[in-house]
Parts: sequence; C-alpha cells; structure tokens
Amino acid sequence: MTIAFVLIVASALAGIATGYVFRIWALVVISPFLAILAAIVLRVYEFGMMAGVAVVAICLAVCQLAYFAASYLLHARDVSAHNEVDGAPGEISEQNIRRQHK
Repeated sequence: MTIAFVLIVASALAGIATGYVFRIWALVVISPFLAILAAIVLRVYEFGMMAGVAVVAICLAVCQLAYFAASYLLHARDVSAHNEVDGAPGEISEQNIRRQHK
C-alpha cells in the first residue's frame, strides 16, 4: 500500500513540475510515461490487476489535477473578470483589432 501512495505523490510532483514549466501539451508526453512506470512498479510489487489499474488511473488523474492547480496558481494574476465585464483592454492590449471610423 505504501508503494501506491509513493506513486500518487510522485505523480502529483510530476504534475506540479510540468505545470510550472510546460504547456498543457506536455501532459500528452508525460502521461504515457507515468502510466508505464507506475504499471512496471506495481507489477514488480505484485499488485493485482484491478488494484494496479485503479492506482494507475488515480496517478494519471492526480497528475492532471496537480498540473491544472500549478498552472492556475502561476497564471491567476493574469486572469481578471473585470476586463471581460467592462470591455476595456487590460494590460495586454489586443493588437489585431482595427479602429472603427464613423
């Protein structure tokens, strides 16, 4: 049971590290490696099939949730509902909008 918790914590750390460094497409690369690594470790420690599948699924879900939490915390200051409500451009202006001359 300890190995399952270690794998879940390692998945969370991998998700956090990915969230701070890479974009979401990195999860496409990280997830298969994480699933294969977890399956190999669980097979070595003689987990059953259903328990192994459950742990691998939990590892993948925790990794993705940790990625989204890290990326949200990294970019939370840039997201503001006030910019959408009042229609005024924020600090990053939209350069592709043409002026309307009436």
